[in-house]
Amino acid sequence: MSYIVCHMEKYKRQEVSPVEEENERDETYEASNPQIDSNRTSRNYHLVTPPPTYLEFINARIATLTLKRKLRSDAVYMNSFVLTSDKDFFMGLPLAAEKEFFTDCVKFFADKYGAENIISAVVHKDETTPHLHLNLVPITNGKLCSKDLYDRKKLSELQTSFYEKVGKKWGLERGKFKSGAKHITAAEYKAQKIIEEAEGQAEKIKAESEPYQEALERAQNRNFAWTPIGLKKQVIAATAETIKTKKENEDLTRRLDASMSETLHYAKKADTAEENAARGKRAIELLAKLQRENPEAYEKLIHPTPKPKSNTNFKF
Repeated sequence: MSYIVCHMEKYKRQEVSPVEEENERDETYEASNPQIDSNRTSRNYHLVTPPPTYLEFINARIATLTLKRKLRSDAVYMNSFVLTSDKDFFMGLPLAAEKEFFTDCVKFFADKYGAENIISAVVHKDETTPHLHLNLVPITNGKLCSKDLYDRKKLSELQTSFYEKVGKKWGLERGKFKSGAKHITAAEYKAQKIIEEAEGQAEKIKAESEPYQEALERAQNRNFAWTPIGLKKQVIAATAETIKTKKENEDLTRRLDASMSETLHYAKKADTAEENAARGKRAIELLAKLQRENPEAYEKLIHPTPKPKSNTNFKF
């Protein structure tokens, strides 16, 4: 059964522009995320067209408010939601139906938080699974206050309401709300999704390879030239499957390796000791999984090979 997914991140003023660059990428965007396939970026589409810049939109909305005091330096200027489901839900789903699903997601947030507060809503089709990035200004009761909109109780109510209005319509199960502020960072979220994909692929490979195991064992115990034709075909099929599996696992490892590096980067940049400890713990847990799944990739990540020093200085 597929689940409806809702993941939230909070961003301060100085963090808005980098998020805009990642969300609104065009075909010239240089992706650092290994899950992005730049050849498919042209398939991304908007349901809410963005303004010239996110900050211009946000500043214009703030200018309409009657504020009693100056905004805090650590004020949350933007809340970003990633809305999606899993591969099984989107597999075979016509483009018109996919757009209707994401349009329902946008309408839900517009009705709940005000269409005038939505900065942008863009669907990314150039990653593993289609997903919607919806960005909005957290304005309520005439003030900018993300905390008033998204405390723990209200986040739970949001998830329930989102499921009732959108999830049920599309036959999806209620998922758990994920907030980057208290649960996981975007980097950790990507790494976890890759690990889940790798684990699922491992189970699939195990199930599909069972019919070939006996043939491989028999082939190893006799001269291949005298192997019956039927067995030869099985061995050839098994070899092809092994090559395919190796390529798939190499791709998963590459993406996991990059995401784990990004996770460690964010963990080290945590703003407070409490966040650093929590994120560090999650990073260690993810690293432990990487160590079990692929010790070689783990060693390369933890003990990278030093690059040879060059005597030539280049300036770009």
